[in-house]
Amino acid sequence: MPIADAHVDVLWRMLRSGARFYGESQLQASYDKLHKSGVGTQVFALFVDPADPDTRQLEDVLVSIDKFYRQVVSPGLVHAVRSVDELLAARSEGVIAGLLSIEGGGCLRGKPELLRVMFDLGVRGMGLTWNLPNALSDGCMEPRGSGLTGAGREVVEEMGRLSMWVDLAHLSDRGVEDVFSLTNGAVMASHANARQVHNHPRNLSDAVIVELIRRQGWMGMVFESSFVDRGDNVPYTQLFRHMDHVLELGGEDILGLGSDFDGTTTPVSGLADAGDYAAFAAAVKERYGANLADKILFQNFEDFLLRSLPQS
Repeated sequence: MPIADAHVDVLWRMLRSGARFYGESQLQASYDKLHKSGVGTQVFALFVDPADPDTRQLEDVLVSIDKFYRQVVSPGLVHAVRSVDELLAARSEGVIAGLLSIEGGGCLRGKPELLRVMFDLGVRGMGLTWNLPNALSDGCMEPRGSGLTGAGREVVEEMGRLSMWVDLAHLSDRGVEDVFSLTNGAVMASHANARQVHNHPRNLSDAVIVELIRRQGWMGMVFESSFVDRGDNVPYTQLFRHMDHVLELGGEDILGLGSDFDGTTTPVSGLADAGDYAAFAAAVKERYGANLADKILFQNFEDFLLRSLPQS
């Protein structure tokens, strides 16, 4: 079964450590590991470290975009996908569809103009924050729990105009409410689990999951063990508790995967890297049957992209 993964931090690892995407690699989601497990769609995050100055944040994102086009995109292996037409072309050629999404909008410095530049460079989605506050919104770890700033509201409205998806991962609960009130555009959560199953601020409440279902959005199960369950050596089978809960809420058409490979502190046991995806996919098929497994592993995210990407 093909697999779609909506979040890896490969570009950040390449930027910080000089790791290589092709050939022998220490990356959890290197090309060889993705290809071995049949990953057909991969979203590459452009991580923004909130501890860095604004200028450093912007520079890191731009250099990471350069690494994507020069060191990841390759004819016959990984195609850059910025539109439905390019997605369909990748499918016809049997290559990995690679997409870019910003993880933390602090790099924009509150300027919609910089968002438009990012869009022109091929970025097709963005999470407004990474846990902490920035010029756009509070994150989920900020105690005051405020929502979007004025600049954040402008940026979300511009994202809707550009046909960019808004990623709710890392956003404060109030910020999520603001996004829902501001846009009818594409909304997803690239790497988050169910808060009702494991009460962690990075996970989504039932109300948010139900709203994503109503909007035909999407959410990806994340493999960071602290978002899955308490304790050490959390087995990947504990992810099924979160998946079952989303399905019980009616999320058959929005459920997918956002591994956070190369960004996890402690991955769940049995999913150490993308090379383990094939065995995990087999377990998903055994638990849910072939049709539902295909939707979870691939088709739901494919349908989300077909709905949310620009046509050409």
